[in-house]
Amino acid sequence: MTPRWERSPGPPPLDGKPLFFDAELRPHRSWSAKAFKAMLIAVIGLNAIMSIVFIARGAFPVAGFLGLDVLALWLAFRWNYRAGQVAEYVQVASGAMHVMAIDNIGEVKHWVLNPVWARVARDGRGVLIRAGNGQMRVGAFLSPKECDSFAAALDAALYKAKRGG
Repeated sequence: MTPRWERSPGPPPLDGKPLFFDAELRPHRSWSAKAFKAMLIAVIGLNAIMSIVFIARGAFPVAGFLGLDVLALWLAFRWNYRAGQVAEYVQVASGAMHVMAIDNIGEVKHWVLNPVWARVARDGRGVLIRAGNGQMRVGAFLSPKECDSFAAALDAALYKAKRGG
């Protein structure tokens, strides 16, 4: 392998080699689907009460705008949860480092690199894995503390992989 990232149609065959590192990264979601449904029902209930008050006072158009408010809230959370389906998988073995990324529409991409060339760097938005002139950012959605611990663990695994175990 060359000192650069290579696109791969699938994961590399690890030929029974032990994994030094196997991580799954996913963005944090603050609310579960059940909590979101409860919140949306509460907002619909409050908007229904407010709509009745405005209709009783003759302000009919306000009821429609309160319905649009609920629709906008539902759409915003739907987009947020779709963005939360992103996942990244990082594996390090003695002969190959494999990164698999799944975007929010389900498209899967694979990259392979020889761990001998890999260097881990921490920057403001995630962890950079550098090789030659190229680099790849993983964990851009992680908190700074999570990025620090992920970078340290990945660096230790790369050290082991470079030494053959």
